[in-house]
Amino acid sequence: MKHKVLIGAIITTLVAFLLYTTNLKRVDNAKLKVVGPTTSKVNKKKKAKEPKVKTLKEPKVNSIEYTNHVKAKSGSNKKLVKIIKKTMGVDDSYQVAVQDLTNSSRYAVVANTQKAHDAKKAMKLFLLIALYEQEQNGKINSRTAIKIKKSDKAKDDKMFQVNMAYGIAYLREGMLKGNKTASNALLRKVGVNNVDSVAKRMGATQTSIAKNFNGDSYGKTTANDLTKTMVGLYQGRVLNRQHASRVLSTIASSRPLPSMVNGISGGVYAIGDDDFATAIVQGNGHAYSMSVWGSNNKNFNKLGKQVNNWFSKRK
Repeated sequence: MKHKVLIGAIITTLVAFLLYTTNLKRVDNAKLKVVGPTTSKVNKKKKAKEPKVKTLKEPKVNSIEYTNHVKAKSGSNKKLVKIIKKTMGVDDSYQVAVQDLTNSSRYAVVANTQKAHDAKKAMKLFLLIALYEQEQNGKINSRTAIKIKKSDKAKDDKMFQVNMAYGIAYLREGMLKGNKTASNALLRKVGVNNVDSVAKRMGATQTSIAKNFNGDSYGKTTANDLTKTMVGLYQGRVLNRQHASRVLSTIASSRPLPSMVNGISGGVYAIGDDDFATAIVQGNGHAYSMSVWGSNNKNFNKLGKQVNNWFSKRK
């Protein structure tokens, strides 16, 4: 009986061992599959769109104008450039354009700002040219009278009355003395488009005149445009010699003269103020045109004298 129990126990143990070995072998041969934890989908709240902020583009370095970024036009006379730079310095913004009227290759255009600037008295040069062109074409003459309109009348002006007619010469004189009513009446008579057309034909491509002379600016121009215009007058561009001479004689008699030409002897035909000035200067054996714009006019007179001395030595 004891033998039977012992044999049964041995058999049971052997069967259990075989089952264990079989299971162990199956586990060793099985591929391990890793299953990550399952996650339930959660409805995420959409983020509110942030308002787009308009970013300002940085300007190109070359487009930024600084007082010490002085540039001279290619071909400019080196000695003239040196005189202009030394006299005008780097503390203020400026434009200077000089042209020898007897030698087209002798010039200097020097500036640390290239854009057109607000102008007052200098803009009247373009209006004068347009007036004399109309006279040249027979559209107006010395007997022409212009009736002052309410839109012409400047505030507090007592020189001209609305609905009264005044002669061209009297209005022109009033304009050169700074009367805004006279300037407005003449500009209306000639037409803004005609003045702009004259400027372009003179080569003043950056110049545009205002609709009237009531504001602080009568238009925009550059020193280079003014010099081109004076050269055009000298060469008989747009106006014939007779009418070009009338323009020059008219501005020569206007007062006060700009500081740029004070103290310069010879034939001086100039117009301008503390912002812009342009002139033709004729001396003993030389003739040149010069224009200047500056944010400060403290060096205008010195510049005019220095340039004139240089030309006087070239005779």
